[in-house]
Amino acid sequence: MKLQTLALDLKKLNARPSRSRRIGEQRSKYRGQGREFIEMKHYQTGDDVRQIDWRLTAKKQEPFVRVMQEDRHIEHVIWLPLNARQYFGTRVCFKSVLACHWAAFLVWRFHQLKHPVRLLIDVTPGWHRQIKIASARHAAQACKLIVESHAYLAQNFNHSAEPALEAPHWSGHPNLWIISDFLDDQLPLYQQAIASKPVATVTCLQTMDSFDERLPDVGSLPVKNQQQTAWLHTSEPSLQQQYQLYFKAHIEAVKQFCWQHQGELIQHYNHNFHWREVQSWPLYQ
Repeated sequence: MKLQTLALDLKKLNARPSRSRRIGEQRSKYRGQGREFIEMKHYQTGDDVRQIDWRLTAKKQEPFVRVMQEDRHIEHVIWLPLNARQYFGTRVCFKSVLACHWAAFLVWRFHQLKHPVRLLIDVTPGWHRQIKIASARHAAQACKLIVESHAYLAQNFNHSAEPALEAPHWSGHPNLWIISDFLDDQLPLYQQAIASKPVATVTCLQTMDSFDERLPDVGSLPVKNQQQTAWLHTSEPSLQQQYQLYFKAHIEAVKQFCWQHQGELIQHYNHNFHWREVQSWPLYQ
């Protein structure tokens, strides 16, 4: 109920000025990324570089950008893939809890803006649900599904074998929101799903814990692969550095994935997230 009230009017939040400037102005509360082409114009400072038309730019030898019309009827697909790695948190709350709160907030927010909304939930192993939100009753049912999904995760998070997520289903070219910690190997699945079912934009909301960026300095850490067990000496500086390089490369790959689909990766830590941070998301204020 708190999230429903919050979604009704984001202006009640005290946004950080430096973050809120990213949002820009909207002509109406019906916000879409815009897919209908209007015209070409010369690039000016502040224009979205992702809208540069490189063919015309090469031909004219000066940058041009595409001007797109807002689409009031574009669907938002909220994809919430939960797994055991997200059932973790060192302070305040688990990453999975924060992800579920974000999903519920987006459901209420897009319903308030009168946008078509579809919620997809995948919990490995073996729990898949989806619901299309067309009324406040459907939004409440979606929140109930989110609660049930997290309860299932809590009961089954210690399963060592996690099957791959199932490719979700949608129609049209929706704005896709993926909520995860993105520390697993599911990025190829996201790419495959979008390749078979195109989208207008991809926004990735990443729940992070401070321990995600480094290995715990515990001396020796057991790592299991099927029937084999190896030991990592996490206190070694070379191994810590190697992991940090891997982590940065992985995050960069997720960013590139979002940029290729006219979106962005938005990262928040579970221990210091404040709801005013949603004003940095691509939402109408």
